Amino acid sequence: MTPSQRFIVHLSVLGAVPLIVHSTAAQNVAPHPVATMVGRIRDTNSVHYPRRYSVSTWVPNGSNYYMLSARTDTTGSYRLENIPLIGVRISVGCETLRGLGKIVASDSVVFRDTALVRHDWVVSSAGCDVRPLREITRVFRGHYTPGFESSEFVPCANDAWFVPSDSLDVYPYDAKRAWATWRGAANQKLQWPDAPRDEYKNPTYYVRWRGTLVGPGNYGHLGVSPFQFFVDSIFTLRAPTKNDCR
Repeated sequence: MTPSQRFIVHLSVLGAVPLIVHSTAAQNVAPHPVATMVGRIRDTNSVHYPRRYSVSTWVPNGSNYYMLSARTDTTGSYRLENIPLIGVRISVGCETLRGLGKIVASDSVVFRDTALVRHDWVVSSAGCDVRPLREITRVFRGHYTPGFESSEFVPCANDAWFVPSDSLDVYPYDAKRAWATWRGAANQKLQWPDAPRDEYKNPTYYVRWRGTLVGPGNYGHLGVSPFQFFVDSIFTLRAPTKNDCR
């Protein structure tokens, strides 16, 4: 199986997992000397620089391969590091609405020295997720359910962030939620109260907390949530009541 075939298999196995994968552990075992590739990705259908793209490659490690990947930032720029000084196949991938991902461009590149190598890409967005990606930072109220392979935050109706362009109907079940991710020490020294549990024995809490919402996309375990919420601080944590969202 070639590295490019392994890349496609990787996408198929992930299913709804977002295409963007940062292989930090893999990068740590990269041989040296190594090179760095930088550049910018632009959409052929607009002047915008998309954020839902990544640049990736498979590099050999003995008899196996490991993946290096870099995600584009708000300017469409990327930085792919720790590339061994060999010829590799570089691929550009995008997220899709249902999270399977697709390869939109690829090229063979030979790295001969450790200097920065610049490679810009102009790619088609056909079949890619082109929904506007939003970031909202403020205080939200709602219900939070942590558990094994779960971290669900459902906002109160008055605090909901959904807009028509989110296309929530593309998801197979209730998509009006976010995958909650704790930042720093935000969840340390919290007193977790007794709370009702669902059929999987996961508790549900009423929360009032501050953080940054990102999406729509595919986040969390198997891409089950169309949004991700980064928790910075929490003001209220208690068992839910029927008057929570009034």
